[in-house]
Amino acid sequence: MIRSIVVDDELPAREELVYILQSFEEIEIVGEASHGIEALELNRKLKPDLIFLDIQMPKISGIDVASKILKEFHIPFVVFVTAYEEYALKAFEVNAIDYILKPISIERLSKTVEKIINNTNIEKSNYLGKLNKLIQDLRANERETGTKISVSDNGKLIPLDSTEIIYATIENKNTIIFSEKGKFETNYTLGELSGKLNRANFFRCHKSYLVNLDLIEVIEPWFNSTFNLKLKNIKDKIPVSRSQSKEFKNIMNIE
Repeated sequence: MIRSIVVDDELPAREELVYILQSFEEIEIVGEASHGIEALELNRKLKPDLIFLDIQMPKISGIDVASKILKEFHIPFVVFVTAYEEYALKAFEVNAIDYILKPISIERLSKTVEKIINNTNIEKSNYLGKLNKLIQDLRANERETGTKISVSDNGKLIPLDSTEIIYATIENKNTIIFSEKGKFETNYTLGELSGKLNRANFFRCHKSYLVNLDLIEVIEPWFNSTFNLKLKNIKDKIPVSRSQSKEFKNIMNIE
């Protein structure tokens, strides 16, 4: 059995991957993590053979987690789960490190699992060198490309820098971005938007809200271990759901 943990900050995505992986008799899911710190703790505690690691996570990205794992006593094999655009996927292929592209394809996942099963005896030193090179290449890609989102406004395209985006939410089943340039509708889902804005310090605080952590002015404790957030230049308070409160406290260093 290949003892595995699944790491993803979005619960529905994590549950979907766990559900699919349970159909492979060679894979045993021994743990789940919702953020990078928890992933590192589980790696030390459970010593898995394999980690399915989401790249786009707030504060500590999957790339940073992998970099820290390389310095750990126990180093498992890593399969990255990513919503990266094609330019970044070349880095995975060049370095021969496995990845799964979101939305998850069962066919692609099956090929990845089969490859892992057939290569469990791969030389670890060779693998570690490839993983380290991949991390450096992905970080170089991030520096070169930056993070911008283009939104439509009366037939025109408006480029938004990630630092200008205050938060995004769902209104009448549509994704709405509130920014320093105004309010815009986008075709991205909140999950897709979260993936694209990961490098800019965004957090999915609620199933209907994605906030820029750098623009939080006040954190107000609320009922049942939840919080309300006051964001820069925004009148309405943004909720942090109970299911996201623990991770939010970890990210914001709230005791």
